[in-house]
Amino acid sequence: MELSIEPMSGEDVPEVLGIERSVFRYPWTKGMFLHELKIPFSRSCVVRLCDGSHKLAGYVCWWGVGDEAEILNLAVDPTCRRLGIARALLDRVKSDARARGATAVHLEVERDNTAARRLYESLGFSESGLRRNYYAPGVDALTMTRRLDAESR
Repeated sequence: MELSIEPMSGEDVPEVLGIERSVFRYPWTKGMFLHELKIPFSRSCVVRLCDGSHKLAGYVCWWGVGDEAEILNLAVDPTCRRLGIARALLDRVKSDARARGATAVHLEVERDNTAARRLYESLGFSESGLRRNYYAPGVDALTMTRRLDAESR
């Protein structure tokens, strides 16, 4: 399936919120997405299907600060899973981060989200820590890191 990855705009936020609310137990708010669009070191992209529908199928928000990148939010519309959308978004983050001089990409993932953890591991991320009660009381996050040095290109 052909995909189009483009910068997120304020006009995309209603569609992004629809996905956000369908995917996460603790979704971001409209204000949070709009705030990210104003931060100079924040980057946000959306993926649209190139099948005539131009449907917004996923998004990623990340920060590029110094020599590191931090993925803050990534989601794929449940009706569009298994099309390579998350992988395409993560590849875009890694490519953009490298171009900005980053040597690592970090993220948090809910400890019980086995599918997401498997995806991240398949892309070279490894567990780097634990954040207890990160999402809510009793809902921990694993931190994962992907080095971007010469050997991991």
